[in-house]
Amino acid sequence: MRRGLRRVASGILAAGVLATLLAGCVSTPARRTPLSWSEQQTLLTGLNEYGLDGRVGVRAGEEGWQANARWRQRSEVSEVELSGPFGAGSLLLRLSGEELQVVDSKGGILRGEEAMDALVRQLGFAPPLTSLRYWLLVLPDPAAGEATPVLNGDGTLSQLEQAGWKLRYEDYRPQSARGATVRMPGKVTATREDIRLRLVVDRWRLQSGRK
Repeated sequence: MRRGLRRVASGILAAGVLATLLAGCVSTPARRTPLSWSEQQTLLTGLNEYGLDGRVGVRAGEEGWQANARWRQRSEVSEVELSGPFGAGSLLLRLSGEELQVVDSKGGILRGEEAMDALVRQLGFAPPLTSLRYWLLVLPDPAAGEATPVLNGDGTLSQLEQAGWKLRYEDYRPQSARGATVRMPGKVTATREDIRLRLVVDRWRLQSGRK
């Protein structure tokens, strides 16, 4: 009889310990309610690493192309991998500060002005890489001058005009970043004169820019 009582008592104790542990897990989850827009801007402004996978379509004058796109941001280094067009090859763009490198599918490397000239020939225009690292996070580029934002009714950014470019943000979805929930666009469109760049984001990586 005593052994039976001990077993029951042990079972109750184990259940209590398990319940306590589970309660502790439940009481400290990542914040599920999205941050306010100002809180989100503050958090993302301090984000040194992020990444995304998606698809990009570009129209420059009468020319157009589509590609798979991967963006990796690590501190001041931006890496953009475009694959699909270019004869089914790929291009890797690496911008570190003001230094641009272009690596083709055969491993050839171009730098500086030579790299920019090759990029313009391939893409049909000079992409605003230094600003895109901010614009993709729905932030104005702090070094690109005055920015004109237009907000949606829910407080998210609908449009942003800066440095001659007009950006439109659509299809916001919740994403995790530093233990909080932020709202990130699933579609970003950038236009300037006869250039139109449209990005569809398949996956955001805001915890780390790496795989």
